[in-house]
Amino acid sequence: MESADKLVLASLLLVVFLMINIQPSQSQSTQQLIEKICRSTEDYGFCRKTFEAHLKSQHDDIVALTQITVEQATDHATTTHEFIRETLEKTRDPALKNDLTECENAYREITQSFYSAAVSFFDKDYSSVEKDERATPRLEASCDQTLQTPPKKQHILDERNREMRILITMSLISVQELLRARFNLAPAAPLAVAPSRSF
Repeated sequence: MESADKLVLASLLLVVFLMINIQPSQSQSTQQLIEKICRSTEDYGFCRKTFEAHLKSQHDDIVALTQITVEQATDHATTTHEFIRETLEKTRDPALKNDLTECENAYREITQSFYSAAVSFFDKDYSSVEKDERATPRLEASCDQTLQTPPKKQHILDERNREMRILITMSLISVQELLRARFNLAPAAPLAVAPSRSF
């Protein structure tokens, strides 16, 4: 009887040991994915904080991480587009009005692209998510280029644009990782990321 009790105790200890040791490896997998994505952006800290603020669990997989990037990029594009429209209505500065008009067009398309990507994501059509997002770096760059036109000075959109650029990069890298995981694809060519700018 004593030996049976010892066997039960040993079995319980083994189960506890396995549970303790399985959890870090699962967490590490999530952290490895975040590390890989964030190392490809121009602001590692902003990227990590975005993921950490929206993780549903410490075991989120690439699907969950991609969802975070799509949702955050959609939200940021939407709020930036609304900010531009509101500022356009109030400003009397012709130069600012011109900049905002160019960027309003760009952000309207970025917002539409991410809305489409969100619909595709929830339909589990991950290839279409990547296609929907593909034009967004060019659209953001068109706004950015407008803001860089001399005489260059700090612009009210600089920080919003920078964050949009990072979220776009995060979204594209995440969905590419997801597609590779689903279809066992070869690694894609590194995503071109615009360098960080100093003002």
